[in-house]
This record gives sequence, structure tokens and C-alpha cells, in this order.
Amino acid sequence: MRSERTWIGLAVLGLLGLCFLAFFNQLGTLGLMDKTEGLFAEIPRQMLLTGDWVTPRWNGETFFDYPVWGYWMVAISFRVFGTTEWAARLPAALAASFTVLALFAVVFALSPQSQPLRQRLGRATLAGSLLALSPGWIAWGRSSVTDMFLASAITLALLGFVLVDQAAPPLAAKRLAPAQQLGYGCLALFSAVAVLAKGPVGVLLPGLVIGVYLLLKGTLVPHLRQAPWLPMVSLFLGVTLPWYGAATVANGFDFLSRFIGYSNFQRFTSVIYSHPGPPWFYLPWVLVFLLPWSLYLPVAVIKLRFWRLAVWRQPASSQDLSLFALVWLVAMVAFYSAAATKLAGYILPVVPAGVLLVCLLLQPLASASPLGFGLRISGWINAALLGAAALAIALVPRLLRQEPDYPFFAQALIHTGLHLWLPLVLLVAALVLAWLLGRTTHLPWVWLPNATALSVVLAFAVPMALPVVDRERLLPIRTLGAVAGRVMQPNDLLAVVGFKRYSLLYYSNHSALFVTNPQEVLDALADQPGAGQVYLFGTERELRNFGLTNASFQLVARRGHHLLITATPAALRHAL
Repeated sequence: MRSERTWIGLAVLGLLGLCFLAFFNQLGTLGLMDKTEGLFAEIPRQMLLTGDWVTPRWNGETFFDYPVWGYWMVAISFRVFGTTEWAARLPAALAASFTVLALFAVVFALSPQSQPLRQRLGRATLAGSLLALSPGWIAWGRSSVTDMFLASAITLALLGFVLVDQAAPPLAAKRLAPAQQLGYGCLALFSAVAVLAKGPVGVLLPGLVIGVYLLLKGTLVPHLRQAPWLPMVSLFLGVTLPWYGAATVANGFDFLSRFIGYSNFQRFTSVIYSHPGPPWFYLPWVLVFLLPWSLYLPVAVIKLRFWRLAVWRQPASSQDLSLFALVWLVAMVAFYSAAATKLAGYILPVVPAGVLLVCLLLQPLASASPLGFGLRISGWINAALLGAAALAIALVPRLLRQEPDYPFFAQALIHTGLHLWLPLVLLVAALVLAWLLGRTTHLPWVWLPNATALSVVLAFAVPMALPVVDRERLLPIRTLGAVAGRVMQPNDLLAVVGFKRYSLLYYSNHSALFVTNPQEVLDALADQPGAGQVYLFGTERELRNFGLTNASFQLVARRGHHLLITATPAALRHAL
């Protein structure tokens, strides 16, 4: 028993190290990314400044696009660690890491006890590693936005149902097994957290996945009868109702109409914020979010033979977890594809489902037919993709083009030398993968060259590239935002020209207009008779397109091609 605990502890430590590389390494190096991250860091900062933890506010107005869970987590992090980029991203990184460990724990718990510890632990570690090394999970696990809070909460809720569905005793038993009690508790608790993170979709999506799965299995009615509804509903409402009730009392119909009507119903039925997309919009994003594991999804799905009803109706089948993951993946892609408004981050909750399918293809819970032709095809595509990526990185000096607003970025990136050694890492991974594909007994290890290459990128390439990205692209905004915060008076007007750099509000501690022409600034001045000076922020190109010339404004500060200037109303009228 002590030896078993030691090995489990080592596996957990290994996953924690992987999570450090994926989510915490250089976490605070980049300034806030515009637009979204700048917005989601500013709202928690306002909560701390105003002391109002009920009503989200941004840019001087209430902001009801999303509920408060993510804002609360970031605000608490700000209070504990200070208002820094690292603190803003810490809660998302913790949520991503916790989900990795939860997936490890559930897969380990469901592995047959008759199997050797090495096999059970290897399967569970593989599941956690694939999730930690999925590009979508890495990107959103390092960003201060709400998508990771929703995705992690939905994942934890569905893993709770997995414990219910897979655990003994059978449905006919009068008492629930401890694992089932824990599962129902997680399902209710984390569905509630998801509703606090993003709204009704937090309970609709788990309900959709579970409902479709149980209908296909033919066990919907027994599960409905078995579920401890009173404690589950009590827990769910106990978590969600206090804030929703307080927000309704504080803001009345305005909250209900904007949050439920606009941010939820209208987001699904019509395009808002100019984010349309075709019905197949999310298919390439699933491929990208799960690369390279997504290359093996077709084999994993076909191997299930899901089109046969008999496959679904087998009682207590070893395939049940894979079938549930398939429903999880397909139902969520279908749901978001039906929505009119489409954003890549919406599909993040499908990443753990894809990871489960690939993990159980390579390390099935029970003995299965040998991996063969289909996996080899996917593997050779994987090796070719590694080779193509190596070639593309090696050609970076020839492919990169100088950007007018960031003229030194391309050269600075080349000076890191990444294009000299990173292609070698990817080529070695491709060669090792090709060697594994030539040996049938080694096919379950096709994930290893990919995981090793990704770990090298996270450990060495990320610390080299991110400081360059920050210095050349983000530091000017941060620096000039701080200057604006020092020189501007409360009644002064700050206008951001061109691209909507929401992070400027965070760095300047000042509200702002986001404008594309001088008339918008003049209209704002007319609405504010007591307004002071007009400050404008933009790049040289943006200000020139705005109609302002060097002779028509006064320079306050400059960083690279980014300028903070003042302009008189007369100069703005002349720019029309």
C-alpha cells in the first residue's frame, strides 16, 4: 500500500510539473492581451476599487454580459497578490490545473482493480498529460477570461456524472455508493459554478450531454429515479441564487433584460459583437485545440462502432466512458454550431472529451483489438505535420514580414534563435514517431514524441519568445497607459483610436472612448460640457488615418510607433 501511494504521489508530482510548464511558466510576462483579457481584468479591479462585488462595471457602466464567478476569482487574486498580470491569470491557471488532476483521478479510479498498478497509473497519467498539453487548454489556461472557468466547471460536473454512471452498486440498489454520492455532489456543485461563470449554458450543456447519453443507453428513467434531487437542487440553488438574487435586487429589470435577454438568448439566436460563422465554424477549431491528439480522434471514434445500437445497450460496458466522451464532444459541437454568435473559445469544454477518447484508444480500460492500420495512418499524418512545422519554423526569417506598427518585432523574434534549434526538436520527434509506427507493439506510445516536443517548447521556447512579444507589442500600451493615468485629470477625455485596446483602461485607471473618426470625439465633448482636455491614443498610422497630422496635436508621450497626444476641438473639427 505504501509503495502504491508513493507511485501515485510521483505521478501527481509529474502532472503538477507539466501543469507548471503549461500554465504557470512565464505566466505574468505578457501584458494584458487586447481586447478580451483587458476587459476581464478591469472589471475585477473595479470591484476592488468600489467594494461592490454584486454589480460588474466596466468603462463607467454596468456590464452584464457574464456573471461574476470569474470576476470574483480574479478580484480575490488581486487582493491577495496585488493587481498584476500574473495575479489576473492565476485563477484560470489553477482551474486548468485542477481539471487536469481531476481527470487523472477519475480515470485512475475507473481503471479495473484487477489490472497492475503500472497500467492503471499509466492510463490516468496519460489522460492528464494529454489535457495539459492540448493547445486550447494551454492558451485559455494562461488567459484571464471566463472561458476556462466555464470549461473547467462543466468538465468537473461531467466527471462527477461519470463517477455516478460507472460506480457500483447497480441502479437497483437502495443506497448510493460513496463514489456516486461524490459524483452527484460534484455534478450539482460544478454545474452551479458554471452557471455563475457564464449563465444558463453552465447547466444546459451538462444536462444535454447526460440526457442524450442516457437516452442512447436506455437508462434515462432509472437514473432520474435514482438521483438525490432534493440535496442536488438545494446545493445548486444555494450556490447560484444568492448572487442572481442580489444582482436582480440591485439592478432590477435592467439586469434581467441585458443578461438573460441579450447576453444569453440573443447571443444564441442572432449575431452580436460581429462574431458570425458558418455551421462548420468549430470543426477546424476542435482540430487546432486538440492538436496533435485530434489527428487520432477519427480512429478513436470509428473503433467504438457507435452506429450500432447494440453497442450502446450493453450493460456496464468497458466502452461506456468512451461513448460518454463521444456524446460529450458531439453534443457540445452541435449546440454551439447551432448558435448564431460564434467564438473559438466557446468550444473549449470539448477538449477534455477529445482527450478521453484518444487516451482510451491508446490505453483502453479493457482488452481490445490491437491498434493497426487506422492508427498508423493518423500517425504518419502526425509525423508529416511535425516535419511541416519544423520546415515552417526554419523558414521564419524569410516568411516574417515587417509590420508598420511593430517594425522591429520580426527581427527581434529572429534574434531569439528559435528558428535554429526548434526545428531540430520537431524533426527528432517526427523521426521517433516514424520509428514507433513501424513496430506494432509500440503503437500505444505514439503520444510520447509529441508530448516530449511540446514539453520542450513550453520549457525553453516560451521563455524565449514571450519577453520579445511583450517588449515589442504590449509594453508600449502598458507604458503609455501608465503615463495617461499620471497626467490626466478626472474630467479629461481619453479616446482610443482604431483597434479597441481595452487594457488601456486597466493601465490608466481612466474610462475611455473607442473611436474611428473625430466626430465621435466631438459628440462626446458635446455631451460632457465640463470635459477637460482631449487625450488620444493610437499608432502613427491610426492617428494619420484618423485625420490628425503632427502639426495638429501635441505629443504627450511616445513609445515606438504608439503615441499619447492631446488635440483641441478645433483640430478635431479640422480632421473631419
